Amino acid sequence: MMHGYQEPSFPDGTPEPPPQPQGRSWIAVRLPLAEPRLTYVLLGVIVLVYLYYFSLSPSGQIDFLTRWAKVNGPIKHGEYYRLFTSMFLHLNLMHLVFNGYALYILGRDVESLFGTARFAVLYFLGGLSASLASFVFTSAASVGASGAIFAIFGAEMVYFYRHRELHGPAGQRHLNQLIILMLLNLAIGFYSTTTAFKIDNAGHIGGLVSGVVLAWFIGPEYHVRRDPTAENGFRVVDDNPPQRWVPPALVYAVGLFIVTAYAVAA
Repeated sequence: MMHGYQEPSFPDGTPEPPPQPQGRSWIAVRLPLAEPRLTYVLLGVIVLVYLYYFSLSPSGQIDFLTRWAKVNGPIKHGEYYRLFTSMFLHLNLMHLVFNGYALYILGRDVESLFGTARFAVLYFLGGLSASLASFVFTSAASVGASGAIFAIFGAEMVYFYRHRELHGPAGQRHLNQLIILMLLNLAIGFYSTTTAFKIDNAGHIGGLVSGVVLAWFIGPEYHVRRDPTAENGFRVVDDNPPQRWVPPALVYAVGLFIVTAYAVAA
């Protein structure tokens, strides 16, 4: 249940000046949330992949990672699939737990708010953008779902920024918490460059930027509308239907393909 404010309107949609003595008022409205099914599917896939990886011998684990991880040399020689498959690999249990927990928390929120189709676009295009950024700016091998997770992280920040009035003070607090958490994670990534275990911050930033850009164009645009048949006389509608958000998503996908082809050939 979210809280939002909407200026009263006539049945034809023309804004009606609010009563001067009362001014603004808050009403409780229910958002059209989706079931986060894809989030659970993704969690299941990365857990199954890790269990298979864990079942291998030490030499088998090395061969498995070498075959499917983001490794720049093989990608330059045509193994582009690594930009995708690396998103489902994790080095150890702690790596899996951290990324799995982040996906569980952020994924459920974003898929519920954006819907499964838009969440899929954010996750997979964001993850591929993160892998590309890692390819361009990092020579080391890389694995993990964190690039895609940073994409949905960025998308959630955009959502709460654009819906500040709809969610009120609670939404602003949540946005502030997301920003602090994002800065903390990036700081840890930069600090890791001085340690033995290095975090792929290029991938994180690439995923974050892609999530922000995609969410700005394909994200929901919720507004409260008067509806006599709804609870409290109002309902929430999304003013960014598929016919509006699908073209920008396609443009981004094509642009990502072109940039990837250029980066690999360079």
